[in-house]
Amino acid sequence: MAHTFPVTVHEYPSTRADGHPSYAFEHGVASSPLARNALVFIGGLGDGPFGVPYARTISKKVSLGTLSYSVFEARLSSSFSGFGYGSLAKDVEEISAFVAYLRETLGKSKIVLMGHSTGCQDCMEYASYENYGNQKVDGLVLQGPVSDREALSPVVDEVVLKSYVEYAAARISEGRGDQIMPKEKLPDAFKDSPLTAYRFHSLAAVGGDDDYFSSDLPNDTVATFWGRLQQPVLIVPSGMDEYVPASVDVGGLIDRWKSFCKPGMASDLSGLIPGANHRVDDGSAQEWLAGRVADFLASI
Repeated sequence: MAHTFPVTVHEYPSTRADGHPSYAFEHGVASSPLARNALVFIGGLGDGPFGVPYARTISKKVSLGTLSYSVFEARLSSSFSGFGYGSLAKDVEEISAFVAYLRETLGKSKIVLMGHSTGCQDCMEYASYENYGNQKVDGLVLQGPVSDREALSPVVDEVVLKSYVEYAAARISEGRGDQIMPKEKLPDAFKDSPLTAYRFHSLAAVGGDDDYFSSDLPNDTVATFWGRLQQPVLIVPSGMDEYVPASVDVGGLIDRWKSFCKPGMASDLSGLIPGANHRVDDGSAQEWLAGRVADFLASI
């Protein structure tokens, strides 16, 4: 059965190279009491505004009582099938422009970024303030942080995947990183949407720009990623994530990531979402996640 729900649409100053306006969608209606704070939800590959249902569950929870948070979802140029032409750097530029709008135009007090799947990579990239000069945010929530290259390992032959990555690397070295990969050079999971050589390499190569959460990253790399966080972070992977190989100890990964954060940055509320698949489709898992996010927001 179809459901309807109210939203408020915001147009904000665009940084997009194509000149298209930028839009974000706020859960709720303009006539409702204005929330003091903002939770910006960022989906994964192929997602866009309202593509991940549990965002609405979280919205209902964090708007209650003294929390006073509205949930926003921006339509980035990488939303939906646009991810194949995108990059974390481009996402971060557009997210930072939206954060500026929330601060300077809407006057939001606290702003927290919440990533799902590749949205978690966006959050980690956003935290690299020294590279971007981004608008500061007050916290990060990482739901479903997974390694794309490890997700591919059980379903693509290692030698074949290596040949695809080498093909992409060759295009990049020739200055043709924006060339679309031939379908025969892509795993089945990526055949339905155009994908540039750069973006495929970023997702599938060891040390690619998207390679934040692989379990085999060396300690000095992990320390660089997590040690630069300047705001509290809640880490909530799915307990039954179908994109995580069985050989990966996700609970151990959480402990490892937390160990490299500055004191007080990694929330003690972090942990695996019980019974949750990658998108947290289960209703009880969504409620658990929403409660954990609300508790985290109350703590910052």
